[in-house]
Amino acid sequence: MTRTKRIIGSIAVLLLAVAVTAAQAQPQFTGTWVLDRAQSQLPGHGPDGREGRGGPHGKSMAGGHGQPHEVKLIVEQQGTTLKATRTMARGTRERSMSETFVVDGTEQTETTRRGGTAVTRATLGGDRLVINKTHTMPAKEQGQPARTFSRESVWTLSPDGRTLTIDTTMQSPRGDRTMKTVFTRSS
Repeated sequence: MTRTKRIIGSIAVLLLAVAVTAAQAQPQFTGTWVLDRAQSQLPGHGPDGREGRGGPHGKSMAGGHGQPHEVKLIVEQQGTTLKATRTMARGTRERSMSETFVVDGTEQTETTRRGGTAVTRATLGGDRLVINKTHTMPAKEQGQPARTFSRESVWTLSPDGRTLTIDTTMQSPRGDRTMKTVFTRSS
């Protein structure tokens, strides 16, 4: 009887250790994050961090008046659902965009405002979150091919959980671009 208790106790300890390891393997992104421009590599900014004209449509990420946007990222993570809300503010003007991801690796398909489709696959595991999103836009004119744009974002946390880095690769008919955004946890 004593030997059986030891075996059951050993199995219970092993299962507890596996559960703790699995829980630790899932990074927790929940929180309010503020963009650290000095550490980030954004489109429209030169290698020295000064603004250039390399952003989408020739515009810089600062909003056109040389005054950078303040960017905040609010992440809510519950189970396999992660909601990310980006808020950009300059002066008294503010705009927000939210995206919700199912982070279990299943594909989520939606119809976009312009009649295209967007397919998203998000996978949470190990020390990172990987989000792949592909937009397919219908042809502008009869006989032309549809246009496809894809984006892969890899989210990682620093060991102390105070810094969130998002490395993004974007592919479009105009070529590939990369971007690195670094956020610090807001107190």
